[in-house]
Amino acid sequence: MSAWIVSRDHLDLLLTAALAWEITPPGEADKTGRMLWRENLASVAYRYPYDRDGDRPGPIDFRDRHVDTYRFRPYPGRVDPDVVAAAADSLVCQSCEHPGWSTSTACRWTTRLREQATARVAAYLDEHGPVDPQRQTRGEQGWYVVVDQDGREHVRCGDGWSVPDRGVFTRAVELRTLAAVKP
Repeated sequence: MSAWIVSRDHLDLLLTAALAWEITPPGEADKTGRMLWRENLASVAYRYPYDRDGDRPGPIDFRDRHVDTYRFRPYPGRVDPDVVAAAADSLVCQSCEHPGWSTSTACRWTTRLREQATARVAAYLDEHGPVDPQRQTRGEQGWYVVVDQDGREHVRCGDGWSVPDRGVFTRAVELRTLAAVKP
């Protein structure tokens, strides 16, 4: 399996949700972000033992010391649990390569965030409607359709996997169809 260093934006997205859902206290966002990034770095360093500072997969300008300089910046837009779940899954995949992951605080934190995101999806869909991947601009691949083994289609968020920019939540809102008016 491969792994890479996630971006500051990726952490900002997760922490925006964690603050909104009261998983992380407001004064702990910087500390939590640094903890998450340290685990991510430990995973990538373990997975690629011959890579050195500045040569690890991830943001081009990333240096190992950056994990200690993380400062939270809130993400714009309404927190979308589908996006948060995808971003949390991605952080887990990028951070689980080293032996200490399963007992780490970061593992427990991302598990709780993922559970909260999953629990909020149904209510969010009821209020804001589902994403229609066909509404994406030409060439955009943020949302896609997956067909499961039973032939059922599911819409999945790919935006959160690498968090390409700070407009993920805003884009998700624009792709949602209006929820049906309930009597």
